[in-house]
Amino acid sequence: MPFTFTQSAANKTYASLIIFFVWVGLLGVFERLLTADSQLMSVIPMLLVFVSLAFAVILLLIASHRSPPRLTRLCPYVTALGFIAFLYLQAILWGLLPKPEPDLFRNPFNLAIAAIVVLAFFSGLAVRLRYPDLDLDVSRPTLITAAGIVSIGVLVWFSISFSSINQHSDNARQKIQLIGSMINEKLDDQQKALGRIKSRLDNLDAEAFVTVSAIDMARYIEDYEIIEGMILYDDKLNIVSDSEFAKSFNRQGLLDSTAVEDWLAEPAEQIRLAANAASMETSVPVIMVSIPIVHSQNEEKYQILALLDMNDLVARDYVDYLDMVRTYMSFGPQTLISMHGESNKTVTLAQLQDRYAHGVSATVRLLNSIDHTFYSFMVDYSKLETTARFYQLMLWLTAAFAMIFIVMADTKKQLRVESRKLALMARFDDITGLLRRDAFNQQSTELSLACEGCRRAAIFVNLDGFNPINDSLGHNIGDQVLFQAAKRIQENGKFSDVIARFSNDEFILYYKDTVAYQLKKEVQSILHALAEVYHIDGLEIHLTASAGVAVSCQMSVSTETLVQQADIAMSVAKKTGGNQYCFFQQPMSDQFEKRVRLRNQLQSAMNNDQLEVFYQPIYRASDHKLVSVESLVRWRLNGDFISPADFIPIAEDTGQVMQLGEQVVKKVFKDISENPDLQALTVAINVSPQQFQRGEFGPFLLRQVDNFNLKPGQLTLELTETVELDEGSIEKLLQSLRDKGFHIAIDDFGTGFSSLSYLSRQPADIVKIDRAFTFGIESEGSDRDLLEAMINMCHKLDKTAVVEGIETESSAEFFSKFSNLRLQGYYFSKPLPVNDLITLIQAHNDKP
Repeated sequence: MPFTFTQSAANKTYASLIIFFVWVGLLGVFERLLTADSQLMSVIPMLLVFVSLAFAVILLLIASHRSPPRLTRLCPYVTALGFIAFLYLQAILWGLLPKPEPDLFRNPFNLAIAAIVVLAFFSGLAVRLRYPDLDLDVSRPTLITAAGIVSIGVLVWFSISFSSINQHSDNARQKIQLIGSMINEKLDDQQKALGRIKSRLDNLDAEAFVTVSAIDMARYIEDYEIIEGMILYDDKLNIVSDSEFAKSFNRQGLLDSTAVEDWLAEPAEQIRLAANAASMETSVPVIMVSIPIVHSQNEEKYQILALLDMNDLVARDYVDYLDMVRTYMSFGPQTLISMHGESNKTVTLAQLQDRYAHGVSATVRLLNSIDHTFYSFMVDYSKLETTARFYQLMLWLTAAFAMIFIVMADTKKQLRVESRKLALMARFDDITGLLRRDAFNQQSTELSLACEGCRRAAIFVNLDGFNPINDSLGHNIGDQVLFQAAKRIQENGKFSDVIARFSNDEFILYYKDTVAYQLKKEVQSILHALAEVYHIDGLEIHLTASAGVAVSCQMSVSTETLVQQADIAMSVAKKTGGNQYCFFQQPMSDQFEKRVRLRNQLQSAMNNDQLEVFYQPIYRASDHKLVSVESLVRWRLNGDFISPADFIPIAEDTGQVMQLGEQVVKKVFKDISENPDLQALTVAINVSPQQFQRGEFGPFLLRQVDNFNLKPGQLTLELTETVELDEGSIEKLLQSLRDKGFHIAIDDFGTGFSSLSYLSRQPADIVKIDRAFTFGIESEGSDRDLLEAMINMCHKLDKTAVVEGIETESSAEFFSKFSNLRLQGYYFSKPLPVNDLITLIQAHNDKP
C-alpha cells in the first residue's frame, strides 16, 4: 500500500507539536527556578519560554476553527517560510553565518532549540492549513504514545544540555578557585617572609634599626621576584628608607592619593593587603602589603610597604578547558583587573557584562581575612557549539522516531481498515449488499449444526433472461436490476435465516427451521415480487424468475447438498418454462448425475478416439436411386450404443460439441478419401450451432478439404433451423461456403420459426422436411396437403427437398410422383457403418 499522510496522522502530529511547545515552556520555567543566575548560560531562554507557550496557545486556538479552503493554497508558502527561518538559525549554529549581536545567537543551546521551535511552529501551521478537520482527542492510545516519545526526547535533550552547561559553569568557578589558591599561596609566602623581617626589626636597637631595615629590604627584593620595591615609613608616614623602584613609584604620584594615604594611616597590628588603583593602568600593577613594626626598646611605630607585582601572583599555564573562560578580580564594581596579564587596564563590571554575554561569579577569601569577588566570562564557544550541535540530534531523533511511530501506527490503522473493507468485500457482494457464496456456506453450516433435527430448507432463485439485459442495456442497468431484485428477495424472504447472491443472476435463501406451507407462501411471494416491473433510469424492465426448493430433516444432508438440490430443482423449473418454482425430488438428482456421468464418459471417448460414424442413405423419390448419404455420429459404451438424443444435447451444453464435431469431420473426410464408391455421392455432415458461431469453423473445414483432397461439391453441411435464424456473421459464412461449392441443407424444417421470406433469402440449396410431417401420409387430409405444399414451395424456390422418416413402402410410393425430391428413412436403410455402406452402394450399383 502506497504511503499517504492521512488526516489521522495529521491529528497526532499536530497534537505532538503542541505538547512539544508546552514542554519547552515548562522546562524553561523549571530551569529558572532551579538555577536562577548561577549558570554560565541557560538551556532555554525566557524569551523562548514565552514564544513556545504562545505557539502552543496559537495552535490550540486555530485547531478548533475551520480555515477557508482558499487558505489551503498558502500551505506551501508557510512551509517554505518556516524552512527558511530554520535554515538561517541552523547556519548560525553551524558557523556558516556570522552571529548577530543579541545574546540569543551567542548561546548555541538557545540556537539549537530555537531552530527546532521555529520549524515545528511553521510545520504545525502547514498541517493546519493542509488538514482543516483536526481532531485533538488526547485519549487515543497512539497519540498518548507519540506524546510520550516527544516528552521523553525533550526531557533527555534538556537533561544532557543542562548537564553540559552546568559542567562548564563548574569549570568557570573552578578557575576562580584555582586563581584564588594561587594568589593565596603567593601572598602566604610573602606574608611569612615579611613576618620574619618584622620579627627581627622589632628587636633591633634604635641605632641599627634603619641600617638593618635597608639591608633586609634590599635582600628581600633581590630574593623574591614578585617584590618590585619596598618603603620604610615612620609613624608620621615619613619615608625612612626606600628602594629605587619605590622612589620611582612614589615620584609618579602613585602613592599620593587620599585613599592610599588613609589606608596607610589606619592603625593596624596585622599585615594588610590592598591594590593600588593608580598602578593598574601601568605596566606593573601593584598589590600593596603593609607590615606594622613596633620597636621593642622605644615603642616607636614603623611600617614597611611592600610593592608586589600583581602579574606574578597568578601562573599563566591552565588546563585547556579553563581557557574557555576569562577571569577578572574585582576591587569594586568600578575596578576589575584581568587575571591573564593581557591588559593593564582596569574595567568596570558593566563593561564586562556588555562585552561578554555569559559569565559566573564567585567569592574567594584571601589571607583568610579578605573576601574578593572574581568573575569568569565565556570567551570561547567552540566546544559548547560542538556539544549543542551533537545534542540537537537528540531532538531530530525524537522527531523522527515520533513521526515514524505516528506513520506506522496510522499505516497499521489504515491496514486494519482496509482489511475490514476487504473482509466485508469478501463477505458481502458489492452490488446487492447480500452475503457472498463463501460467507453463506459458512453461516448456513453453522446454523445447521446448531439445530439438529430441524426442517432445513433452501430456495435457489434464478432470474429468467437476465443476460440479454446486460448485453442490450449495459452492465450498469443490469447491476441496478440485481440490486432491486436482491431488495425484493430480502423484503419477501422474511422468514429466511441467510440470504446470499450465489452467482451472477442467482440468489439463495436458507432456512434453519421451517414448515411447508410457510415455505411455499414465501417462494410464491418472492417470484411475484421479482416479476413486477423494474423502473430504472426512465426504463421499464420486465423480468421473471425461476426457483427451486429443497427440504431436508436429515443431518447427513449437508447445507452444500441442500443448495445443490435446490439448484437442480430450479433448473427443472426453468426448463419447463420458467417463472415458476419446483420442489426437489430424488429422480431429478439421478437425472443430473446421469448427465454428469455421461459428460465425463463422452470426454473420455473423444480423448481415446472411440466415436464412430454411421451413414444413412438418401434416395431420389422418382426412381429410388441412391444419390447421397447422411453421416451420423455413434458412441458405443460398454458394448451398447448411447442414443445421440442423450449425449448430443450434453455436448452442446458443455461445449464438447466443438471437439466432437471436428472429430466427426475428420472421420467422414477420411472415409470419403479411402472409398471411391463414396466419392460418387454427396455426403451430409451435421453441424452444431456452436460450430457456426465460432469463426474458426470455416477455415478449419477448408483446411480439411485440402488435406484429404476432396471437392466442396461432394459435401453437404446440415444445420438446424435455429442457426438459420441467426443473422449476421453466420449468414455471411454460409454464403461464403456456398460460393466455394458446398451444399447447405436446412435440417428439421417446419419445426422452427423461420418465415418463408427469410427462407428464400438463405444460401441453402437443400431443405430437409422433418419426419413429423410424414406420419399418416398415406391418408388424405390436411397433413398430406401441407406436406405437398411444402414440397412444391421448395421446388419453386429452386431448392431440393428431402423428406425424412420414410418407414413404409406406401409412403415411398406416394412420393414417387414428385421430381427433384429425395427420401430418407428406415424403409430404405438404417444408418450403417462405412463398410456396410460400401457393400450397399456396390449392391445398388449392380442392379440393372
